[in-house]
Amino acid sequence: MRLLEPEGQKRLAIAAAGDLAVIGAARRRAQGSSYDAVLTALAPAFQASDLGIVNLEAAVGERAWARPGVSPEFFHEPEIAPALARAGVRVASLANNHLMDLGPRGLARTLEACAAAGIVTVGAGADLAAAVAPARLTIAGRSVVILAAGAGADDTAGPGRPGIAPLDPARLAADVARERPHADVLVASVHWGSMYVDEPPARVLDLARVMEEGGVDLVLGHHPHVTQGYRRSGRTLTLFSLGDALLDGRAGGVSANVAAEVRRDSGVFTVTLAERHGLEIAPLVLDDDGVPEPAAPERAAAQRARLERLSAALASGAVGLSQDSASRLLRYEIESLGQYLRRGRFDQVARLVASLRPRHLPVIWQALTRFGRAA
Repeated sequence: MRLLEPEGQKRLAIAAAGDLAVIGAARRRAQGSSYDAVLTALAPAFQASDLGIVNLEAAVGERAWARPGVSPEFFHEPEIAPALARAGVRVASLANNHLMDLGPRGLARTLEACAAAGIVTVGAGADLAAAVAPARLTIAGRSVVILAAGAGADDTAGPGRPGIAPLDPARLAADVARERPHADVLVASVHWGSMYVDEPPARVLDLARVMEEGGVDLVLGHHPHVTQGYRRSGRTLTLFSLGDALLDGRAGGVSANVAAEVRRDSGVFTVTLAERHGLEIAPLVLDDDGVPEPAAPERAAAQRARLERLSAALASGAVGLSQDSASRLLRYEIESLGQYLRRGRFDQVARLVASLRPRHLPVIWQALTRFGRAA
């Protein structure tokens, strides 16, 4: 399903999907059939592209390795890596907030499993230098450089400390400036934004402008767990959120009900790099286990209409956190707080409260104002 027509000479086709974690019911499905089976709907678009990229939202390892305070559900069995390779995935971004849930052993096992399967990894490593190192590939005679970074203050790498590449605007701008002159194609994979909302927050829009001004060809965003809009600016196409590629939203520390139906919208986005990049989506929908399947025509048409509406607002600059998005955020935090209290997870309650920042206050006020009017 075409969203943007490419203009000018075509260079490469890059297929990308968002957060992928074969956990909960999806893991049980894979164990009962195969990992290839749960990836079936993703494979055609990846296999038809020159390069397939996915955000691997959980480390390879064992349940027993889960760090204190995190859900033991977020782990992958080793079979995930060769199955992804067979499905057409060639690059896995590891810069996300769950990659370090299994600690350094999980990171090391993930790097080993992906390398053995022929999948290039980017965005995490044994120390800061390894975590921020770009992935470099040659595809159809062109040099492709991929940068990755993610928000996750507790999990970022440092000197002598394993972790993910930090989402630092100054560092990312410097990396873009260093790599741009030497890359035929420059891609940035970023784990950013707020969960379950339609519009990217101001900090994401600011960072997107940094990459657009630096001349990145393609920005692949993930973490909100819903698809968001896209924007062409100069030579850059930014996909603000790819949504979930495969993920059982009922698994993990919090089983959120917020935006439950919108979160099922999924797809593989294929970008045709040209003078002005083209974009199409293979529309998918997540079933009750979080496994993707082809979307029915009516659902696919609704997905397209929603993406075009959100993208029109991004293109016009008329973007701000809507009242609906603000209320979604507040409902999610209230749901999380309630579940933590019922389980006696006071450590998580303290972490949630400590995560509040001054920038959150206008959002909370906007949501409370809407609730007040609706009452």
